[in-house]
Amino acid sequence: MKLKNFLNEDYVEVNTMSQRHRFWQFVALGVDPYITEYVFETNESLAKIRGKYAYLKNGEESQDRYSVAGRILGIRKHGKIAFMILDDGTAQIQLVFRHDIVGEKLWKIVDILNVGDIVGVVGRPMKTLRGELSILVENFKVLAITWRDYPEKWHGLADAEKRYRLRYLDMMLNKKIRDAIVAMYRIEKSFRDFLDSKGFIEIHTPKLQPVYGGALARPFITRMYALNRDVYLSIAPETYLKRSVVANFFKVYEIAVCFRNEDIDAQHYPEFIQIEIYQAFTDWNGMMKLVEDMVSYAVKAVYGDYKIEVEKNNEKVILNFAPPWRRIPLEEAIEIFGDVKIKGRSYEEILKIAKELDIKVDDPRKGKLLEKIFEKVAQQKIQQPTFITLFPRDVSPLARPSRENPEYAERFEIYIGGLEVGNGYSELNNPIVQFHFFSKEEELRIKSREKFGEVEHHPMDKDYVRALEYGMPPTAGVGIGIYRLVMMLHGLDSIKDVIPYTIVEQDEFKTIAEQHSDILDYYISKLKLE
Repeated sequence: MKLKNFLNEDYVEVNTMSQRHRFWQFVALGVDPYITEYVFETNESLAKIRGKYAYLKNGEESQDRYSVAGRILGIRKHGKIAFMILDDGTAQIQLVFRHDIVGEKLWKIVDILNVGDIVGVVGRPMKTLRGELSILVENFKVLAITWRDYPEKWHGLADAEKRYRLRYLDMMLNKKIRDAIVAMYRIEKSFRDFLDSKGFIEIHTPKLQPVYGGALARPFITRMYALNRDVYLSIAPETYLKRSVVANFFKVYEIAVCFRNEDIDAQHYPEFIQIEIYQAFTDWNGMMKLVEDMVSYAVKAVYGDYKIEVEKNNEKVILNFAPPWRRIPLEEAIEIFGDVKIKGRSYEEILKIAKELDIKVDDPRKGKLLEKIFEKVAQQKIQQPTFITLFPRDVSPLARPSRENPEYAERFEIYIGGLEVGNGYSELNNPIVQFHFFSKEEELRIKSREKFGEVEHHPMDKDYVRALEYGMPPTAGVGIGIYRLVMMLHGLDSIKDVIPYTIVEQDEFKTIAEQHSDILDYYISKLKLE
């Protein structure tokens, strides 16, 4: 088996498996890390060693000694010298094993090490004659072994389901995926740092709710046996964060796990993470300013610049996150980017345009038609960070009507790299109007069921209305999909590439214990497991 390493050479796995597992070769040499090795003290990361010893000249050795540990990702041998690539999660470095230094006993162990094994080594930094920064190994221990062979060609694997099923290997061996996942958590931290510095408080909202709300989406339903009733998994933290505003938490947010029982495709997954933010005494203009400041702060903190080069479909685009971002009304965006005349059109005319564009009409609302037309003709052309504003009020039941034209809502969506990554608005704080909008949503659901089936709607939430009746100040809010944002920043094709673990169909396989009963018997006896 061959695994290409990051030195552009082929590292060859030295082990050739016989009918007996190579585990017994370790045992024959008195090595069983699952019995003897409980800890290995390291004193430096590989990333810091790489930075500290870059100055070494070719062939030069340092007298400093380090203990490091990690996984072997590549092996090649030349007689009495072996080269291996060690990855400790911070960086990779070449290990140099020499027979004359480690001795005959340890060399026998070197001879049966495999790609995937985990070792702890003690050695000195050096540069090879070819200029490769390495660690000259003086001593080492086997801390765990891989019981299975690693895939020969992981990158470009045709079976995407195999990548997601063996996600731990995908994150280990696919650098682009690994970098995106690391960046996601750094972006989350940057969001928290930014908001905390401005006096915001993170409040955790319930994930099991008696009434779902905060978005137009189909919920997951589960049973709470303690109360003998059905409850819903949270589709958004919105209504609970706004209850918190009523409770005088005037600046609140949550990085929340949300669940929507909908289709899975390149941009949607039923379980996702978003940040929702609510600030009292401001409106959608103030929230748009907060968003562009926060996102640009996070991008610069994580990537080092406001400008990010993103490669997707073999094309490179430089995205500029420096504020201010462009703001364009929805209907104007359809005309600018889609070259479709839409302003001032009647419902019947818009319906005709949608059908001419071969758009499936499964929702009677004018706002839904405009959204679908926008998605069809304009969305993919919006690359730079942009706010699309003034959505029709009929698809914005939690938003405040526009002060200029109440047929529209003071609502915006965030588009970057052709993706919608966020949605926000001036929050509706009038409990009377909110009750009316919820009632209209219920009417829509009943009227549309026969013709369109179940239409996404916001259910009546009388407890939320009651909370508003105690008084919520003028407030603005936003939700930003963190998975989508990172997907776009790293030029990935599917949202599943940035989700650490997704649901996959389980395959049939046998564990090593099932394949090698002799090893199972060994541990039962050795550890007195019976």
